[in-house]
Amino acid sequence: MKKLEWYAFYQESNTNKLKYANVLYDTLIERVKKLIRKNADYDEIKKEIDISLMSRYWSRCEYEVIVSNWIGKAFEQKIDVYWQLQPNLNRITEYVIRELAPRKCNEILKKRWRNGRRQVDYN
Repeated sequence: MKKLEWYAFYQESNTNKLKYANVLYDTLIERVKKLIRKNADYDEIKKEIDISLMSRYWSRCEYEVIVSNWIGKAFEQKIDVYWQLQPNLNRITEYVIRELAPRKCNEILKKRWRNGRRQVDYN
């Protein structure tokens, strides 16, 4: 099975450089596999992914960076890896389901579609 990849940036404290980390770590993938075997629905899988990512990356100093603007009025904001992942949580969930369960993905994702249109939730 191929390795699932979804990247976010963080500051490597030893080198003081921006690096990219693959946030889809093995334990998370194993948890999702178990849910798929138990016929969990999309919302259950999304919740597990959200909780796992939050517990690993949210407000942990080793995964935080300060973002500032280049021009214009001075602006700085501290962000962490979880902050980068939140707006993509639906896409991450769909990606993980499609890659881990290609035969079941339509069944799991069907409740995300109604009348031929994607039902969007903004977390």
